[in-house]
Amino acid sequence: MPRRLGLRAAGGALLIGLLTHCGKAKEPSQELDSAQVLNIVCGHEDANPAQEKGCEGKACVVKGHVFGTEVAYLWLDEGDLESADLILKDTWPVPRFDPVHLPPPLTWTEDPYGEKFWRYVFYGLRPTAHLLWAFRETGDRRYRDKLMDVFRSFAADSKNSVFSQDKHGTAYRAMVLVNSYWKLKHADALSFQESRLLEQLILQDARFLEDPEHFEAGFNHGFAEAAALLLIAENFPDFKDAPRWRELALARYDDLLSDIIGSDGFIIENSAYYQFYVFTQVYQLAQWARSHGVELPPQVWPVLERMAHFASYIVQPDGRIPMLGASQRLLVRKHQPVLLARMGAAFPELAHMLTAGMCGSAPTERLAFFGSSGVAVLRSSFDPGMDYQAQTHLVFDMGPYRTDHSHLDALNVVLYSAGRTLLTDSGMFTEEPGEEETYFRSTRAHNTVTVDGLDQRAGNATPGLSAQGGRWLYQSGYHTLYEGVRHWRAVMLLEKDVILVLDRLTSEGSHRFEQRWQFQPDLTVSTQGSSASVTDATGKRVLQVAQALPEGLSVSTVRGATKPYDGWYSEDYEVRKAATVLVYPREGAQGHYATLFTSGPSAMSPARVSARPQPDGLEVYVCAAGRGYHIQVQRPAEADEALTVTAAPAACGPEGAPAYRGAVE
Repeated sequence: MPRRLGLRAAGGALLIGLLTHCGKAKEPSQELDSAQVLNIVCGHEDANPAQEKGCEGKACVVKGHVFGTEVAYLWLDEGDLESADLILKDTWPVPRFDPVHLPPPLTWTEDPYGEKFWRYVFYGLRPTAHLLWAFRETGDRRYRDKLMDVFRSFAADSKNSVFSQDKHGTAYRAMVLVNSYWKLKHADALSFQESRLLEQLILQDARFLEDPEHFEAGFNHGFAEAAALLLIAENFPDFKDAPRWRELALARYDDLLSDIIGSDGFIIENSAYYQFYVFTQVYQLAQWARSHGVELPPQVWPVLERMAHFASYIVQPDGRIPMLGASQRLLVRKHQPVLLARMGAAFPELAHMLTAGMCGSAPTERLAFFGSSGVAVLRSSFDPGMDYQAQTHLVFDMGPYRTDHSHLDALNVVLYSAGRTLLTDSGMFTEEPGEEETYFRSTRAHNTVTVDGLDQRAGNATPGLSAQGGRWLYQSGYHTLYEGVRHWRAVMLLEKDVILVLDRLTSEGSHRFEQRWQFQPDLTVSTQGSSASVTDATGKRVLQVAQALPEGLSVSTVRGATKPYDGWYSEDYEVRKAATVLVYPREGAQGHYATLFTSGPSAMSPARVSARPQPDGLEVYVCAAGRGYHIQVQRPAEADEALTVTAAPAACGPEGAPAYRGAVE
């Protein structure tokens, strides 16, 4: 029986090091050493050299077609000999899965895993890119012949295949076919009959894609679908409907740029993973259009600038994305390294992030609020003179629920500090309906507060006050996504490695509130009273948690439960690992929490937090990293919410602060 792959780095062997310090980067047409990649991202070399492999003299133009116009997404032009040789033996490699032997002749009903991602890639004919790449690299006609055998088989037997009608998969199949057709034409490696066969397949896909019922305008799939239709129109201008397809594709693309990418640069799917998926697609199509004189909607480059700005903030100091929404593991600095280097050369803030501060322009806001998505990013420093990867990076999600890729995670927090993720989102795991998919989207799988064990309803949170002074940063927000309950939360980055989270839940009746904190699988959580200590696999303490209001507060942990699902983490598709969740329940008409997190060197020294609810707010004292703070919040969740932060040395004295309640030694 075939089996899914366990852990596999995103994109496999094609994703190789960008920096730290850069590694070796490869594209089909060139190899670059680390210095060249660094020179590209820092703007010292041409970021977009012409691709000329297989194109010499008259071969650069065949029947009026200019070499290079056939491919917009460069990764569809890549491959490797190992995968191509597997396909020669009828064994098919698909990312995320073990290669599987499919005996010939293919019936085009194959579904060895019963999993839609495998079907989406396979029926999009994307593995055939390895055969095209191998033929161009080696000149060995076995690869070309196998490629055409597959295309002939698909043309003959796919008409009644429901799997071949996937909208997103059809878009990529169209791009694969266009690229194969013209690459083989330029190599004088297509017969007349083979040309006609491919033209018919491409024509069928164009007619499928133009149908409004087959255009997914509401999320990221639409970008590939519109790009594929445009690619066909530009590469086959003699097709009768090419002018209409071009106009339709451009109109759709214009709408997508406005509707799917928010005005703050974050896609409406609220997923850091899909942010880079769309960002790289839009950039590549823009570069393709610029190179070949295709006029895209004028908003393309302003949209890219906004996406680059958001990307520069959302990526953690170690180069990884936070696992927001429908996200999987992505180490951005090793993702499509040459492409990202070129993008960094175009966007200075992005270059700063990609090179960990070695070049580019540092972002100027330590507290960046992104309005349309409701996401705030709090950062201890961008100073290149400090340890870049040791900085504190906190993401606070106060945004709207916008698509099926959104999770029920209003007021979720993701914390990176002292060189690693400490409070994590649980990830995506799967898009297949069922209990597991429901769990990973649920409120209890996120760092927020649940009410009566239920999920938030789909809806919007409301951002509150943004404030800062000296070292500290503050952001608040609230929602009413539980009937009759208002949840207000504020996060404070008091200084590097010191985070305070304040929660205030108010209602008419009594409820069970659960404040929940999610940790990665390698972390161990131990509790003492209401405090908790978090250690890594070596036994080193990496985080300590203190609660200021222990009266009526209990504490528990859950890890790897299945009835119901709770305590799981997934960073690779359909691979989940047991992970600890720290749970703080309390009951009543009101629920107040003041939670202090200290990490890095601060996790090794005593920390104190005390709090006193006030009729119109909350008063808090904190001692951490040897400094004391007195924090007063007035009128939380109101339009005139106010904050006062003052130094409080007494909070670190032997008596502690007034109303002192919580400590970790």
